[in-house]
Amino acid sequence: MKEKILPPMVLMLICAICCGLLVFAYNLTYVDTTGVITDKMNTALTEIYGTSDGFEMLKDESGNVVSYEGVTSVLKDANGNVAFEITADGYNKGGIYLLVGMNTDGTVKGMSIMTIGETPGLGTKVQDKAFLDKFTGAASQAEAEAVDNITGASRSSNGIKAAVTAAVNAYNENKEAIFGE
Repeated sequence: MKEKILPPMVLMLICAICCGLLVFAYNLTYVDTTGVITDKMNTALTEIYGTSDGFEMLKDESGNVVSYEGVTSVLKDANGNVAFEITADGYNKGGIYLLVGMNTDGTVKGMSIMTIGETPGLGTKVQDKAFLDKFTGAASQAEAEAVDNITGASRSSNGIKAAVTAAVNAYNENKEAIFGE
């Protein structure tokens, strides 16, 4: 009986020790990028606004990053340029990570996809500039929904539409808080 129980118990102990070491190593080396403008964000801001200089992440009185429904964070510069960091669901949950830049009149200035985890050759077509440019000037969910989906990438297209809608709604509903008015 002992020879049947001892090997699985030793294996279980080894696994528990390895798991504990992995958790310890993760906690020791983890770097929280919440509230930090990453290189990907700088590149995306430059693509939308021509520069990433002067952008800061909006934070509340407690120093927490400001977020709204569907929006992870808000970036703003002294000129009134605003961009929303959004992670949208396409075919894959959380498969589209992008910035949506807004004009001061509440319309979409442009978008930049920072990371895409959609199906190569199909869902990844939503990152084409020609498709993203169709959302420039959109000021409502209806205008975002009016853009035709890419054939074979309906879920990814709908993810982009949802991101645009989230950005437009966040801008219109929180304009005073964003600009401190």
